Amino acid sequence: MNSPSTSRRGRAMLATVAVVAGTGLLGGCQLISPRQTDEMYDAADGVSVDAGDVQVRNLVVVRDRGAASGVLSGAIGNPGAEPVSVTFATADGGSAKVDVPAYTTLDMSTGDSAKVSLPVKDEPGSMTALTVSTPAAGNSPVSVPVLPATGWYADYKTS
Repeated sequence: MNSPSTSRRGRAMLATVAVVAGTGLLGGCQLISPRQTDEMYDAADGVSVDAGDVQVRNLVVVRDRGAASGVLSGAIGNPGAEPVSVTFATADGGSAKVDVPAYTTLDMSTGDSAKVSLPVKDEPGSMTALTVSTPAAGNSPVSVPVLPATGWYADYKTS
């Protein structure tokens, strides 16, 4: 028969082994799973595309159902020493050009910036194929969500 001190010691030893093993198992999960902060991902509604050094982030087309065109929303970063012209083109031949000064991030999503209109036939809720291009980098195709002009995007109503 076990004495009370032996069974307490056994339980304490078993608990210690269980804690050490559990810590090792839980810590092992991190070895095979990358930290999400180390991975680039689109955390908002839009998509990202790079055209050479030019970085386009959170790109969406805001369009009312039945409208002939949509409005581009997103940000364009130009880390270069020279201004750059960024062209957004649809598969149907429609296009819009945005000039971005050197060392600037142009936010197409603020109420103060000029709206960039683009002829788009795809209805809200679908994806539309755009080509983002710069003179230095050439063409970068991207599939962009078409969103309705409601909520956050209510200021982007097309007429």
